[in-house]
Amino acid sequence: MRLLGLSVAVAVSTIAAGTAGAQTAIQAGEWETTEKTVMEGVQPMPPSSKKVCLTAEDAQLERLLFPTPDEMKQHGCKFDPGAKKAGMLVATLTCPPNDQTPGVTAKAEISYTQTSYQGAGLLEAADKSGTTVKGKSELSGKRLGDCPK
Repeated sequence: MRLLGLSVAVAVSTIAAGTAGAQTAIQAGEWETTEKTVMEGVQPMPPSSKKVCLTAEDAQLERLLFPTPDEMKQHGCKFDPGAKKAGMLVATLTCPPNDQTPGVTAKAEISYTQTSYQGAGLLEAADKSGTTVKGKSELSGKRLGDCPK
């Protein structure tokens, strides 16, 4: 879960992985998530899309956008759910740098319903030497139906 130069793609996945603490309820089922990220000074990355099956206990918007609590703890990340607003998720994830990956700050502002979401993420990655790369992501998702059996 990181980014910058050789780690850009990994950091971008930080925005599009697991769960956090805010618990923003959405419908359980199969979801398709899409992300388009642009980083300053880095070769453009193609949009990425994936399908995720959310169980009733995992049916939270945070589960589609952020790492799991275990992943956050493993990387020393902090999650700030921001102010709660109906139909809107505003949150920040901050992960420190280590020997293999730069530190990442990812801010997301997402409008959502029970069956879809759309919004933007701002990314900043800084390695131990102080080199910083900024970027932004367009994030969206929609519920496709029940999970395949």
